[in-house]
Amino acid sequence: MSLTMNPARIFCTLALAACVFAMGGKVQAQNALDGGLEALVGTPENPLDVGIGIRIDQVTSVDQKAENYSAVVVLRVEWTDPALAFDRDVVGRDFQVFNPATLAEHASEIGAVVPAFVIHNQQSNKWIHESAASLHHDGRVVYVEKSSLTLQAPHFDFRKYPFDTQKFFFEVVSIFPSEYVTYYPLDDYSGLGDLLGEEEWVLGNARVQHSTVTGLSGRDSDQVALAFEGSRHLTYYVIRVFLPMLVLITVGWALFFLDEYRRRIEIAGGNLLVFVAFNWAISADLPKLGYLTFLDFTLQCMFLMTGALIVFNVALRKLKVSGREGAARKLDNYAIKWIYPLGYAAIVGYAVFAYLITP
Repeated sequence: MSLTMNPARIFCTLALAACVFAMGGKVQAQNALDGGLEALVGTPENPLDVGIGIRIDQVTSVDQKAENYSAVVVLRVEWTDPALAFDRDVVGRDFQVFNPATLAEHASEIGAVVPAFVIHNQQSNKWIHESAASLHHDGRVVYVEKSSLTLQAPHFDFRKYPFDTQKFFFEVVSIFPSEYVTYYPLDDYSGLGDLLGEEEWVLGNARVQHSTVTGLSGRDSDQVALAFEGSRHLTYYVIRVFLPMLVLITVGWALFFLDEYRRRIEIAGGNLLVFVAFNWAISADLPKLGYLTFLDFTLQCMFLMTGALIVFNVALRKLKVSGREGAARKLDNYAIKWIYPLGYAAIVGYAVFAYLITP
């Protein structure tokens, strides 16, 4: 069960864990019906096998600057412990429904292991909307919890932005060492919902991963994680970023057809200010990175090319004023045909190779 539930349950769970460690796993839990069990679960000789299912119904937000995301998640935990079995003829039904805290207290009283867990990459309080636990007569328990929380996403890498594909995880780690409690994924109860409610990202490729990590006890503990990936809707960036950039590049090239060098300098100066605004607008969506993204590199090169265009036209005007108009026109013609178009082709080609193709 999650540690975010009531303090009584947390105390009972941790107290049970302490007893297990102190007694070397030989807790003498008794079944109230048959008076004894030959092989107790939750011991090094017979660890408790727990199934974990993780289903994300909604992704409410993705904060790139904070590198986290918020989600509404349904957790399903299944295990079987004969110590929790009951006589269905006495109870009158095959199963009982418990409040999770009540089930935890009941299990603690008879010495059964409650497979407590933590969300490894949880960043905020977990608000539990609904939770319930059903106990079958043979000791099989199914615990279901729907909650909302914010989770860390430390694997974000923006080098290919906006063509990047980001990795998201939801990691459930056992409080108990693996020798007492083991996990296995419930694939049928894991994945992404059909209506995630996230417009900026295309989310998919969900899979459940099982691994072993260092737990709260300092020893190896089992972990089950739901991993999925997200890519961006490129239509937004094509219309809002790349199309305006293409227009600005075309305007910069069209300046070479003006005979008045002073006019060219004025228009190029206006383009330079537009690139500055572009740079600020894009950087506002990302954290302060220690590396350049694909879009950063392209924008900075365009900024430098526009600045070089102003310097070049100033030089042409100086040649004209000094009586060397023929040399100025020759350089101008060379720039129109070769320098400007090939320069931008080289910039884009290098950016694609260095940021999008090279791993």
